[in-house]
Amino acid sequence: MSAGAELIADGNIHVYGMMRGRALAGAGGDRDAQIFCTHLAAELVSIAGEYWLSDNIPAEFYGKAARLRLGESALAIQPLN
Repeated sequence: MSAGAELIADGNIHVYGMMRGRALAGAGGDRDAQIFCTHLAAELVSIAGEYWLSDNIPAEFYGKAARLRLGESALAIQPLN
């Protein structure tokens, strides 16, 4: 996914490779949507309207495989093995 690209889905997003640009999962309000990628370098990630800009992505996950989901009130991230 190239820098400047925008990927929008009502459900989950899977990116097998470099994820740059913007990824918006759960665009229709699905709070159970998730984002999976093998190389996280996004400008923006969003699930059901809750979002992080690249500055909000924890440094230890930048460039790594990750799974993003919506916690109780904010985005949550964990390694993808």
